[in-house]
Parts: sequence; structure tokens; C-alpha cells
Amino acid sequence: MSKSKDEEKSAYRPPVPIPRRPERPGEVGWPSPTPLPAIPTEDIGKTLKQILDRLDAIEKRLERIEKALVERQPL
Repeated sequence: MSKSKDEEKSAYRPPVPIPRRPERPGEVGWPSPTPLPAIPTEDIGKTLKQILDRLDAIEKRLERIEKALVERQPL
């Protein structure tokens, strides 16, 4: 079904502006981001390796839990 122009105009709603929080006197914006410390490449590789090892250990534990739950479920 096609709508008449009057129906289209009555269905149109102008966008409502988002209310802004009033600024307080002396208030500044967001603080500037803190730069990350310089980390040697070897340390980054070592850290990533530790993260991967922990994720592997978590995955193995989850697999054991899943297996135990499947064995417990009544058929």
C-alpha cells in the first residue's frame, strides 16, 4: 500500500537533540591520556607467551569441565 503525502508528513518526527550536561565553572574536559612506558621487544614477546600459555591452560580446564558435565547428564 502506498501512503499519501499527508500521512508521510504526519509520520515525520524531527530528531530530538540529546541533552547535554551543564558544565560547571572551572571544569576541564577529559584528562590527557597517560603514555605507555617504553617496553623492550623481548619483554613484549615474553608477556605474550605467558598470556598464550595461560589461555591454553584455561582452555584445557574448560574442556575437562565440559567432559565432566557431559558424563553427568542423564540421557
